[in-house]
Amino acid sequence: MYRGITLTPAISKLFESVLLVMYEDSLYSDHLQFGFIKNGGCSHDLFGFTEAVKYYINEVAKFTVCF
Repeated sequence: MYRGITLTPAISKLFESVLLVMYEDSLYSDHLQFGFIKNGGCSHDLFGFTEAVKYYINEVAKFTVCF
């Protein structure tokens, strides 16, 4: 079971890092994309989702979620 090691992932990661440094000011995400903001995570989005589910369960008879 021999599997060759390629350098393509390492080179592409380096290229991606260089591009990110060069164009960081031009790249932005929507303010609702909590998982993709710098130093952010999905905890804010998860909190909003659970609060919406609680609201709709208490106020509306039917509630459907689609991922």
